[in-house]
Amino acid sequence: MNFHVIKENDLFYLSDLQGMCKHGSENVSEGGLFTRDTRVLSRLNWVTRPDSLVLLESKSKEGYQCHYLYTNRPPAQEGDIPRESILVTRSQSVDGRVLKESGIIRNYSGDDVQIAVLYEIDADFADMFEVRGFAKSFDREVQVSVSGNVCSYRYTARDGRTMKTSVEISTADGPRAWVPLGDTAMQGKFTLHVPAHGHAAWELVVTPSVEGVCNIDAPAHSSGNVFGDAESYAMNADVHRSYERWFARMPRIQGDDRFVAWYTQGLKDIRMLLTDFGYGRFLVAGVPWYAVPFGRDSLIAARQMMAAAPEIARGTLATLAHFQGSEVNPRRDEQPGKILHELRDGELSRLDVLPFRPYFGSIDSTPLFLVVLADYFLWSGDRAFVEQMLPSVRNAFRWIEQYGDRDGDGFVEYWCESDGGIANQGWKDSGDSMMHGNGQLATGPIALVEVQAYVHKAYTNWAQIFALFGDGAESIRCQERANKLQQAFVQHFYDAERNLFALALDGEKRPLLVASSNMGQVLWSDILPPEIGVAVARRMLDPDLFNGFGIRTLSAEEINYNPLSYHNGSVWPHDTSLILSGVRRYGGWDLAEPIVNGLLLAQDGFAHGRLPELFCGFSSREVEKPVPYPVSCSPQAWAAAVPVFVLEQLLGMEPCAPSGRMALNPHLPSGMDDLVIEDICAGQGKFSVALHRANGELLVSILENTTGLVIDVSTSMKGVMSKA
Repeated sequence: MNFHVIKENDLFYLSDLQGMCKHGSENVSEGGLFTRDTRVLSRLNWVTRPDSLVLLESKSKEGYQCHYLYTNRPPAQEGDIPRESILVTRSQSVDGRVLKESGIIRNYSGDDVQIAVLYEIDADFADMFEVRGFAKSFDREVQVSVSGNVCSYRYTARDGRTMKTSVEISTADGPRAWVPLGDTAMQGKFTLHVPAHGHAAWELVVTPSVEGVCNIDAPAHSSGNVFGDAESYAMNADVHRSYERWFARMPRIQGDDRFVAWYTQGLKDIRMLLTDFGYGRFLVAGVPWYAVPFGRDSLIAARQMMAAAPEIARGTLATLAHFQGSEVNPRRDEQPGKILHELRDGELSRLDVLPFRPYFGSIDSTPLFLVVLADYFLWSGDRAFVEQMLPSVRNAFRWIEQYGDRDGDGFVEYWCESDGGIANQGWKDSGDSMMHGNGQLATGPIALVEVQAYVHKAYTNWAQIFALFGDGAESIRCQERANKLQQAFVQHFYDAERNLFALALDGEKRPLLVASSNMGQVLWSDILPPEIGVAVARRMLDPDLFNGFGIRTLSAEEINYNPLSYHNGSVWPHDTSLILSGVRRYGGWDLAEPIVNGLLLAQDGFAHGRLPELFCGFSSREVEKPVPYPVSCSPQAWAAAVPVFVLEQLLGMEPCAPSGRMALNPHLPSGMDDLVIEDICAGQGKFSVALHRANGELLVSILENTTGLVIDVSTSMKGVMSKA
């Protein structure tokens, strides 16, 4: 990556590798400080006089801060400061309210020195879609004012919302002055007197505020408490301590340094992506471009995190239920009961120039909402919350049956009705992702293969839950619909001769007979008969799909295969992790182990073990490590959550809190002989387990169990859906 991102709650700063956002920069022209989908600071450039500093190091241990170290170059002329006698430290952090930059200059020479420090700043209050070049920019009238050491920008949007950004410089000595640079750009400058063998410091604080969200004429504050405890966010500015509390609540792993490092980085990134708009903690999709609620992405990431933090699922479900569709609105692809695709709060969305407040163009968010809520209940036994969500559940099923199935054939299809919407509304939402075997692009409405599996999973799980809640009629109805869907699904999607499930059915009900990762996600459900499921699980391991690092989105044997494409040959770690779960379920550990090893090999190829949103589809036989995709987001929630989901697969966890039991079927990949996992979440508490391989046999010890569940341990190699 050629950029840095730091984030806390709904505030993030995108900069170059030195923490700066320069005017006209080619590397980070889209950079700045963002909140509420708006760029509230578009320029932040730091300069010193004399200009003789070189970067020694930049580091970011946690996702909310970055540190930069500099020293001075050799003197340009006699009388300059001696080389390498100055050490400058710049530290940037965000706490959900402000961006703070603290600096300190240490003078190791024997003479006093004077160093001028200059900051160039600007604020354009651009909508995120303007920043990314996806929408024509507005002409905005931004007011600039200076009061003492504070420079303020104020803008009133066309819908009347006022936003303000204040930039304050503080130093221990010398005056601070603000001078105009042209248009709305300003320069703040001051001189630091650094004594011999002494130091001098300064601080810059950027405070954005939004009318109706936080006080426009007072320091901004978070609208939600991302920590999930009783302390108010405003009183707990020590984000570092909040990270410590976060890790203290997470499962701890010992025994394999490689896996531990990957897992730990994932937890750091997940903590960074947590946000709260007032309905509980949820994961935004990713930074820098998707730091907003998404239906599909947030739900899948919440499900992946269930073993570590089930409260994320609860917050995600509550947030999405609040914004559930309530009317037929073609402009936003909205119907009653539908779960949103994306929620934006920028000016263009508020003015309805773009249909994203919220936008509902996602065919899978609604069944995934039902799946994740059911899994949350089976995992936690939190009946009170599920009962609270029942109106949303019934509305979601009503949407599936009345609007999702557009033609009454029993399958859920998508069709974009919005003139500003997304044409392809599954997770592969690029324009060229739906094709026939001859390479011809398909026309809709499109019935995606994995979406039918999600719907089946929703019906089967809720048939059980409705029975537990005493609603026998609804339980029977759900099971009957699941059975009917299962029969039609295999008949219309499966090509037995090629052992292939079609990517989708097109608008004429013709199957898109290409080998894709989508059919692997079908295994995540129990819609397949065991013998077909095992055959498909084996098919996913063939080298045209499994490239040694993960599962390709499209087989290398297909006409439209391109390892450099977004969805037609690349590898998405979250996709591979869901397929891993299904392969383990149907095919057992022998088939699942190569996928685990592939993901471990993939994370070896990225800095800090941080798996990106996606990477190119070249195989491990062609390249030593995964080839990065040029514009992949990182961190991305459903990529960061992969190691937690892999841990769940290693343990073979299947909790059923309502029945008071949990099945464990643990296995370790080759080369990993010991693993101790403490404080895994399930039921009403946590449990700890030690795994040790000796003489080819895996020994399992339950070290602690406060879940309230009876734990049944098996080390069978078979999948739970395969025949004995």
